[in-house]
Amino acid sequence: MIKIVVDLLGADKPQTELVLGAIRAISENKDLYVYLMGRKAELEDFLANVTYDESQLEIVDCTQEITNYDDPVDAYHDKTDSSLIKGLKMCRMNEDIGGFVTCGATGVVLISSILILGKLNATRPALSVVLNGRNDKPFCIVDCGANIDCKADRFVDFARLGVAYMKTLGIENPTVATLSNGIEAGKGSDVIKEAHELLEKCGFNFTGNIEGKEVLDGNADVVVCDGFAGNVLLKSIEGTAKVVFDDIRRAAAGASDTQKAQLEAFIGRLEPKFDYNNEGGAILLGVKKPVVKGHGAATDKTVYNTVKIAYGLAKNNLVEKISEEFEKK
Repeated sequence: MIKIVVDLLGADKPQTELVLGAIRAISENKDLYVYLMGRKAELEDFLANVTYDESQLEIVDCTQEITNYDDPVDAYHDKTDSSLIKGLKMCRMNEDIGGFVTCGATGVVLISSILILGKLNATRPALSVVLNGRNDKPFCIVDCGANIDCKADRFVDFARLGVAYMKTLGIENPTVATLSNGIEAGKGSDVIKEAHELLEKCGFNFTGNIEGKEVLDGNADVVVCDGFAGNVLLKSIEGTAKVVFDDIRRAAAGASDTQKAQLEAFIGRLEPKFDYNNEGGAILLGVKKPVVKGHGAATDKTVYNTVKIAYGLAKNNLVEKISEEFEKK
């Protein structure tokens, strides 16, 4: 049985909506067990009218909630009965729990995950997302916001984390590239050029630099960068896609109802691939249990997808694969 802790508080939408995503996940995966962290009485009343297998979940009562207005350090120390802190401590204390899912405040998630779960292989944890590029080929970006400024050696750690992550998706020998402003080895900042040299010597399937315009072509399975550049890249992909699809809709304003319906069906299939929040969330790599962070504006679909991601990472031994990559140093 794969056990996952699901934090239902701290997001924009109520726990009674988000819990439906977890219910859907356990309904589709009979070897999945979830601990629902939230206000127990309210959840029990709501679930009394929902069909599910009671042997696949447990509700854990939490009397406190962490919001985006809470200082991360203060929240860690003062809100010990919150769904986020209590859930992470459950993960730490129970070896059979495979991962943690939350849509709570990013800063608190980052700090608390590191302090409670601990770092894996003494590396600096990084945020990563998987997007689908050309022909729906998946690739990951590491880091997407956890480490704004980095020294070159951190890029090597990010590559190890990303390679392990992509191996859980069935890619045996992931290609690695550094995000830069040109494909030539001499392009980029001093840190990027030094990172390029280090990555060439570390035994990765390293393909060199990659420009932002090429990321979606699928030329690299793992794109490594500092958290600033990664976050800008991620938001740029999302923002560009939104503008393009909105313009397509406006251009089709004079089309027939049938044509509009066909267009919306086409956009509905394509648009989500450019927004990682629709497909799940970001993964905090480098802590001792998989932590999947959904967007604060999450829906029940987001929770369903984040639980599926955590379930897959636990089932495919992400932590063990990361340790194996670092043993190659």
